[in-house]
Amino acid sequence: MAARVVALVVMIAAVAWTYLPAAGFAFLNWDDQSVILQNPSLDFPGAATWAFATTYMEHYQPISWLAWAALKARFGLDPAAFHTANVLAHIVCALLVWAVSRRVFARSAPDLPGPLPDGAALAAALLYALHPLRVEPVAWISAMPYTLALAFMLASLLAYGNVVSGFSRTAHASWPWLAASLLLYAASLGARPVALGFPVVLLVVDAALCKRGPRASVAKVWPFAVLAIVAAVVESTARMPGLNDTPWLFRVQAAATAPFVYLWHTIAPIALTPLDLLPIDPVARPGVLVAAVLALAVITIAAWTWRHQWPGLSASWAAYLALLAPAAGLVPSGLQATADRYTYLPGVVLAIAAAGVGARWAAGSQGRARLVTVVFLVLVVASSLASQRALASWSDSVSLWTRVVSIEPEHDVGLYNLGSALAAEGRNEEAAARYRQVLALRPDHADARANLDRLDAARLEREGNDLAIAGNLSAAADRYRQAVAIDPQRTHSHAGLGMALASLGRIGEALPALREAIRLGTDDPAVPNALGVLLLQAGQTREARSVIETALATHQDDISLAQNLARLLATGRDINPRDAAIALRLAGAAVQATGERDPVAMETLAAALAANGRLAEAVTVNATAAALATAQGDRELAVQITARGTAYRRPGQ
Repeated sequence: MAARVVALVVMIAAVAWTYLPAAGFAFLNWDDQSVILQNPSLDFPGAATWAFATTYMEHYQPISWLAWAALKARFGLDPAAFHTANVLAHIVCALLVWAVSRRVFARSAPDLPGPLPDGAALAAALLYALHPLRVEPVAWISAMPYTLALAFMLASLLAYGNVVSGFSRTAHASWPWLAASLLLYAASLGARPVALGFPVVLLVVDAALCKRGPRASVAKVWPFAVLAIVAAVVESTARMPGLNDTPWLFRVQAAATAPFVYLWHTIAPIALTPLDLLPIDPVARPGVLVAAVLALAVITIAAWTWRHQWPGLSASWAAYLALLAPAAGLVPSGLQATADRYTYLPGVVLAIAAAGVGARWAAGSQGRARLVTVVFLVLVVASSLASQRALASWSDSVSLWTRVVSIEPEHDVGLYNLGSALAAEGRNEEAAARYRQVLALRPDHADARANLDRLDAARLEREGNDLAIAGNLSAAADRYRQAVAIDPQRTHSHAGLGMALASLGRIGEALPALREAIRLGTDDPAVPNALGVLLLQAGQTREARSVIETALATHQDDISLAQNLARLLATGRDINPRDAAIALRLAGAAVQATGERDPVAMETLAAALAANGRLAEAVTVNATAAALATAQGDRELAVQITARGTAYRRPGQ
């Protein structure tokens, strides 16, 4: 017992050491935004109802939605919480693989000597949990449904083992265990319907391990089959939009070749890619299709023929095909032809089969046992190191898509997503280069074109800003004009264009640019201030007042806006008492805000005093404003202020 506990602790430590670095990873720009970051439906209390009603993302997975919603409610949008939960779920799956393996070996190989059954169970769990094919479903937050689905499925299998004799040491012929198994299986299907072949696994367990007849097996398994059929119908409906784009013959070819593709990936996990795309124009190849179907038929017939001589291998082949079938490609999901996460359930069967073969061979002699132990340790260490190395590619979006593109340089989806990830990090030139690569491959890629246009417009805007700072307003205006021609929604470029043209005295061209910047929602008060002044100069007083008043309502502390509105109200042709009072209040506030040291603010106050009939005070304040301008070395302004002040003097003064 103590040795078993130590073995489990070592297993948990090995899995944790391999995958816990994922806890520090970021959300990815691959489904994580749609699933979690930009999904308000995950907020309680509405999430509980929504989870069971939606087929969002072309899947029916209410248990997974609720798990994500619970994490969001407790930890917010902290990627560490989501990643840690997924790693912990994988550790639970590893423990359940160990528990199932112990029961399988205890029944299928009762003659194994000494510690071999426990050693084989540990080997199966570690070979499964540490294999590089597990990296994708563990490191990608949006793949959590696979870890949840497997955990519930294995728990269901263990509960089912308590119903039938032969799969556990004691059999409980009672409905509570069967009900528990059914409930756990329903939860697995609710996490994501990827365990649709589980009823076949139960039949295999009954036939190969428990030696039960077909009639007795079906009597226990049929409720599981009903659940699987219902889940398959719901999931197929959710995926229906994507099916219309994939020819059925190509889907048959994908399903027929999938068992061999994933077997090879298991044996040689080399150059695994996060995204293996379906062809743009999927066309079945008759030779490949025929060869795959024949190979499947031959192996399946052989497994059936030798089921008595090699019951373990025959059962493993049947269970492997049953668990792989939902993800084999007959009913495709999204853009992918194959994916590492599709092996998350069938990989358990392969790991148990490999450990069983190794244990059976090791039972022949001590020398063989030592050799198998060494091979097992080498495989475990190599798998852990390979998985840790592969894990690094999932740390952030740039790393992920860089990996995809390094494997397939003309991967248009990978290039596009890499461009988006680079742009999100502010690496705009690199992002633009990736978008250009996408357009070279697919000239009709509208999103790449739009994103590239935005990046080019942003570059032109930055060049315009630099030129404006350097005082080259004419060249700056040209850059801003080019920017808005590419991206008409660039608020700052419209504003910069208008301000540059206004400074150049090209009022007629400046007005529409400034108006557009305001329409787009500029938050710079200098823009409406400049537009208001230009409109006043053009004699468009009504619009000028509207522009400045609207801006002042948002920027209540802006002194320039207050001064210009005060001057507009105080110097208009038809001044009414209400406007005069507003002008005086605004002008007084501006003078106070500037510490009575701004000659323009002081002159505006003088105009406001005059508008309110307080001419003597207006004359005094006007003189103070002129003196301030003189003291500050602006003699031209002082002369202008003095000249305008003559209007406040009565004849003879």
